[in-house]
Amino acid sequence: MQTQWPGLGPTFDLSSLDGASGDGRQLWPNNAAPGASPALPSDAIGPSWWSCGTANANAGNPFGGLLGSTTGAANGSSGTLVGLVSGLVTMLQQLIGTLLNQGASPNASGLPNAGAGQSPNSGAWQSPLPNGPQQQFQNVDVSSTGDPHIAETGTQEGPGGQNAVDVRWDSMTSHGDLVHSNQIDGGYRVSTAVTQPDANGVTSNQSATVHTNFDQDSVTMNRDGSFSIFDNGQPVQLGKGESADLSGGETVTANQDGSLNVSASNGNGGTIATTLRSTGAGVDVTTHAHEIALGGDAITHGAHNGRAGHKRPHTPVAQQPAVPVQN
Repeated sequence: MQTQWPGLGPTFDLSSLDGASGDGRQLWPNNAAPGASPALPSDAIGPSWWSCGTANANAGNPFGGLLGSTTGAANGSSGTLVGLVSGLVTMLQQLIGTLLNQGASPNASGLPNAGAGQSPNSGAWQSPLPNGPQQQFQNVDVSSTGDPHIAETGTQEGPGGQNAVDVRWDSMTSHGDLVHSNQIDGGYRVSTAVTQPDANGVTSNQSATVHTNFDQDSVTMNRDGSFSIFDNGQPVQLGKGESADLSGGETVTANQDGSLNVSASNGNGGTIATTLRSTGAGVDVTTHAHEIALGGDAITHGAHNGRAGHKRPHTPVAQQPAVPVQN
């Protein structure tokens, strides 16, 4: 019976390929002995089956390394393909592991998760999406106006049904996360930066910004009425009455009265829109959300004060009995 591979037979000399003799030792890193576990090369693929198995390594069977056990001991007499198949499977697993970079932490999930301002394709890029609990709302308005007065009013949804929310307070500080929603693809966050306090300690919103698309898109209004729009880091120019769709899917509109509107949706009926308006003394911010979950300082403030999901209590002034007038 003719062999299936012409030129390969019991008398074929494979010693030149074996780690035990000749130039074949170059197949083993650092001239390691055949049968030993060589250190992995830079490609992380171990040559567990590269020894062809001459008489020196496989007890006289010239095909022992190929057709016998992969242990490197004198096992060539088995004469099966198990060793070769096992070696091929091992090498394939190592190759797949190398290509998938198993065990590496950067971007293992395939999602950006590093600091704002870097490319989302960078291994060090971290998601700027804010953390913390979010609450579901049917409709809600979150505003920062005046010097500034912050308010959260609307209807919250929960396991117990719908509840009215009415929370208001004054804050003289900046808010890097006044309100946000992670239910918008790429995130949606509103931040404010206040002026220096005056002699009475009163501040105003020096500027307000809507951040979207993993902070790659932003819309900023300054208290003098000037504004800047960036789409994936590139500036966008808008005239009054004009709109632009940014790469994150949000829409920016420059209104005729000089205000800006930034709107976005989650594709499931949830929407959020913020209006930025300059008053000269500051920037008024109003965010309206519908059927969406929100977090941020305005939301957690209400929760911390025990008012989220409840109408703000009102304490009536006690009526004093009338005092008869003496004539």
